[in-house]
Amino acid sequence: MSNRTNTTKADSFLVTWTVQPGENAMRLDLFLKEKYRRLSREYLQKAIKEGRVTLNHEIAKPSRLLRTGDKVYVLSVKKEEPEVDFNYKILYEDESILVVDKPGNLPVHPSGRYFFNTLLTQLQVVNENEVDQEKKFHIVHRVDRETSGVLVMAKTKEAAASLVDQFTKRQTEKEYLAIVRGVLKKDTYSINAALAKDPRAEISIKMHVVELGADGNPLYVPKQEMMPASTEIEVIERLKGYSIVRCKPHTGRQHQIRVHLDHIGYPIIGDKLYGAPADLFLKNIMKTISLEVAPGYFLSRHALHAAKLRLKHPATGKMMQFESSFPEELENFLKHVRV
Repeated sequence: MSNRTNTTKADSFLVTWTVQPGENAMRLDLFLKEKYRRLSREYLQKAIKEGRVTLNHEIAKPSRLLRTGDKVYVLSVKKEEPEVDFNYKILYEDESILVVDKPGNLPVHPSGRYFFNTLLTQLQVVNENEVDQEKKFHIVHRVDRETSGVLVMAKTKEAAASLVDQFTKRQTEKEYLAIVRGVLKKDTYSINAALAKDPRAEISIKMHVVELGADGNPLYVPKQEMMPASTEIEVIERLKGYSIVRCKPHTGRQHQIRVHLDHIGYPIIGDKLYGAPADLFLKNIMKTISLEVAPGYFLSRHALHAAKLRLKHPATGKMMQFESSFPEELENFLKHVRV
């Protein structure tokens, strides 16, 4: 029905599922159970009977058998989520890949309290509040919620496999810019320091550089949990009390650049997980908070930016390079401290 008007309200949204060939002749309630594993079959049957689930925009029974190509619409309540920055830009798109210039303070994929307010869900939004699950985007590399800059996604399984292989084999080139607290003494640093989850931290996702004992074995964590990590650091500009650095990670560990910079004594400004008390990070989960990064100057995100990404196109094999300049909020901070 191409002339259908959007039936969602501001406090709700539609999730659209398309029946695939392997799901042909499946009962409607069992189809939904596959999609929403945490919900009971009884709950889903009730939702169908109450009209919160429709088949091709028509009321259907839970026992209705589906056909390939059918559209199942699920009306969901939009829960309160922390505010985010939706001002992303599409740098490149074709049938295989999508390259986005992501703003800071925008989660990439649904997690925790974030669903609608994520880049992945927003890319699937059609007709204002309708989330079309048929629009597939595969995450192939990490970019933290508050990190801005270049992010590539795959639009097919084949493209995803190719890109993951490139990242795993370190055939891609990634370059980040960061503003750190303190003035680096040397022009370049080569940091080779293994990472692991920090068992002493209050926050489960926090990483740390593995400490070694006199015998060369790791303290606090099992040896098998150690992950080799290597980052090249180059000073771009020294400011009064701050530095701008270029970071080239040779491995792709979680929070790698943030941990390595904090490890050598130059934490990224605005980072609520590394170089700040744990309670700030926990408060930020519930509501975005700003940190005072200079006297009277606040940032709501950490100052890490994915400035450049070079990779081989998964379908054509052509080398491609994508770049992103420092976002406005970080440029404004630099103007503030350069005065």
